[in-house]
Amino acid sequence: MNFYPFHPGDYTLRTGHLDLIEDLAYRRLIDLYYLNEAPLKGDIESIARVIRMRSNSAEVGSVLGEFFTETPDGWRHPHCDGLIAKYHAKAKQAAENGKLGGRPKKPSNNPEETKPVISANPEETGSKTNQEPRTNNQNQVDQEQVTAVALHSAAVQVEQDVNGEDSAQTKPQRAKRLPPNWTLPPDWMAWAATDRPEFTSDLLAREGEKFADHWHSLSGSKATKLDWFATWRNWIRNARLPVNVHQLPQRSSFVNLSPVNAEEIRAKTEENAKLGVCRANF
Repeated sequence: MNFYPFHPGDYTLRTGHLDLIEDLAYRRLIDLYYLNEAPLKGDIESIARVIRMRSNSAEVGSVLGEFFTETPDGWRHPHCDGLIAKYHAKAKQAAENGKLGGRPKKPSNNPEETKPVISANPEETGSKTNQEPRTNNQNQVDQEQVTAVALHSAAVQVEQDVNGEDSAQTKPQRAKRLPPNWTLPPDWMAWAATDRPEFTSDLLAREGEKFADHWHSLSGSKATKLDWFATWRNWIRNARLPVNVHQLPQRSSFVNLSPVNAEEIRAKTEENAKLGVCRANF
């Protein structure tokens, strides 16, 4: 299809909550849908590449999940399917009318309507057939056939891009979730210990547990990353020491004092009492 009706009011009601990138992704997705006249095939990354938004695959996936339905045939859109079905029915009717010489003529209310007159005598010329003139309907059918051929060629090209027939090139890496049984690798801990020496091994192990719990609790595109080691490095750079870590008491500076003798203290106290001294002199 090289044309489809667009109603701004209906579109705004359905997409008013989208941001700029998501709105652009949705418009390009439905344009591709109408161009192919078929569901969108391929994974999210390949579809994002076809609509020239490969760096925004997260937004493309969010729009696909909200407005499209994933089926074995691809990502379907009910509204687009309805308009495509009407377009095919109209094109089929036009083709049938073309085979019959154009659209049926409307009945005329004028009984005295002028009819074509054959100037030649059929018996003299030896011909009893008239050459039918070429109608505007036939020209319209021819134009629709030319348009159909052009759309088919464009659809084939888009299909090749979606299916990745240029498989000789390297495919982009897909984002993945953190494995369910993930544990902190030793080399990751060694890097963290070098970058943040104030963290003990126990604290780094604790950060690894927090890292796993955080990413396992998320869902959708937010829980997928291309490079988990880079994500861990950013996590450690932003980590803070716990505020409730109790430091060991400092060692007293009075380490060379002699042991106290209780008898000596008692004797000094009695001597001070006799002399009338209220304060100890030792």
